[in-house]
Amino acid sequence: MKENYDYIICGAGLSGLILASRIFDDRFFDDKNILLIDKNLKSSVNKTWCFWETGNSVWKDYIVKSWDTVIFKSKGFKKEKSLKNYSYKMIKSKFFLDNIINKIKQANNFDFFQDEIVDFVESENNVLVKTKSNQFLANNVFNSCVDVDEIKSKTSYPFLLQHFLGWTIETSESFFNEKKATIMDFSIDQKDETRFFYVLPLSDKKALIEFTVFSKDLLKKDDYELELKKYIKSLKIDKYKIAEDEFGVIPMTCYPFERNNTSKILNIGTAGGWTKPSSGYTFKFIEKNTIKLVAHIKKNTQFSNFKIKTRHWIYDLIFLDVLYKKNYLGSNLFTKMFSKNPMEKIFMFLDNETSIIDELKITASFPKRIFTNSLLNNIGKIIRGY
Repeated sequence: MKENYDYIICGAGLSGLILASRIFDDRFFDDKNILLIDKNLKSSVNKTWCFWETGNSVWKDYIVKSWDTVIFKSKGFKKEKSLKNYSYKMIKSKFFLDNIINKIKQANNFDFFQDEIVDFVESENNVLVKTKSNQFLANNVFNSCVDVDEIKSKTSYPFLLQHFLGWTIETSESFFNEKKATIMDFSIDQKDETRFFYVLPLSDKKALIEFTVFSKDLLKKDDYELELKKYIKSLKIDKYKIAEDEFGVIPMTCYPFERNNTSKILNIGTAGGWTKPSSGYTFKFIEKNTIKLVAHIKKNTQFSNFKIKTRHWIYDLIFLDVLYKKNYLGSNLFTKMFSKNPMEKIFMFLDNETSIIDELKITASFPKRIFTNSLLNNIGKIIRGY
């Protein structure tokens, strides 16, 4: 193994491996040496990533299920939509990441090192990456490792956590309509927070049912399980087997992550602010931002000049600020958005792909006084951050 590299990718999660895959596929990097470091290159956790998109996916070989009909529910409201242009799709992480690692291992210019990263030391000419047992030099570093507690402690921006527990359950009898995915069901006791369920059928006898909360603090483990049991019972499912479970926490913040970038160290994924602040969606933003990043690298410009922020960051900030101060409004706000706007326009909005006219129509769905006050209270952050 070498001691000097052109690029070191710190973290073999979603963003690190998609970036590595794009570098592998681009002949520009054939003469570059790349090291990928992670404390666990064989993760046993099989995460679920869902996203919507039009047309065939570049990741079509990894999609385990897709749905053309989606459902939004809240108390007293239900919207079921057969999508014309979009599909809602699911990927499971283990198969996806293992295949990318196996692909990259075929390249002579990639090395792998399993260890925990402890520090970066940047000098004028390179970056020293220190792990618990070794150290390596690189011309440039891509870092996907993030300390959520550290960000939370030093930010003045609204900061919530999206936390969830999902059970993939199997029933002995046919129960689920595998052609329809419930992407948000708010018809449960909100307990002064923003709480909802996903129901993503994999077959007529198998589905991922996930309890999700947007709030400042995590729940006790028993509370997640209790809510799942209550919800499954409300679906009139009495007998089932838990085939798989998955717990996760995603930071929701408009913290200006790009300020942590330097000329030689670029933060990617959640560490780079690539997670949609108001929804927690990450997969499609990593897909799009890695394309932009590879183009940026090939121009040989400094990492500190790499920009991904759009005007949608302002909408995220205002929405998060309202949820942070009035978390109990979440169900009402999402219901207003889904009841007053076409489903596919909402998907475009959450993907940061709408026009200003579309955005004005969608933001008009929300309570004007509350959101205007939030805008005025955050003018300083908007000027400094955007």
